[in-house]
Amino acid sequence: MESHAVQEYMPYIIIFNFAIVASILIIFGLIVSRVKLKEVPGGIQNFAEFVLDWFVKQARDMNPKAVTVIAPFLACLFLFILLSNLLMILPLPIVKIPPTSYYSGPLALSLIAVSGIVVISGVFKGFFRAILHLIWPNPLQLISEFGHALSLSLRLFGNIGGEFIVLVLIMEIAPFGIPLIIHGLGLIPAFIQAFVFTLLTSSFMAGAVHAEKEGEEKQEKIRKPKTVGKKAMVEG
Repeated sequence: MESHAVQEYMPYIIIFNFAIVASILIIFGLIVSRVKLKEVPGGIQNFAEFVLDWFVKQARDMNPKAVTVIAPFLACLFLFILLSNLLMILPLPIVKIPPTSYYSGPLALSLIAVSGIVVISGVFKGFFRAILHLIWPNPLQLISEFGHALSLSLRLFGNIGGEFIVLVLIMEIAPFGIPLIIHGLGLIPAFIQAFVFTLLTSSFMAGAVHAEKEGEEKQEKIRKPKTVGKKAMVEG
């Protein structure tokens, strides 16, 4: 297991490793933004467009007007969690500790995800309506949002934290050979958990958007009879 000194400074290590992941993504984004796209895309561009198309499709299904906001938000969540999970394969003393293997890390990410849903809803629907949706007509909706945060954080922490603990224990028993196999197999849950976290966030966001759409449709149905009645009176 980790030494007492490492455990004592673990909150700072988590913040430091999160900062490393954020720096990598910023540098990667700056490099990609300067690359000229080809009219006939190659292998890397094809793969990038395929991945981006999934996020755009998810955003378009929720709200076609909010694609430019929802798609980058989901993509950033996915890439940030994926890189955080992959830190465990690096052979560096401190950096190899994935921030998603300690509960404070997944909890922070889940709170960002849930808060992002409310903020994005507020930008396009109005902040008053977005906040009102949490308490009206069902006040338990606010508890549901906390449930979403706990669900996202516990799922991510349980899988990545469990894998990291197994890796540390195996390295103490057999420091050569077997850990390489564990590192290779660790690529699978690292990707799957990032994908599941993003997919669930997308589902929660779609649920909030659909709920607001249903409310608007009900209000339109209530207004239509009145409008029809007025037209009949005018025609009469």
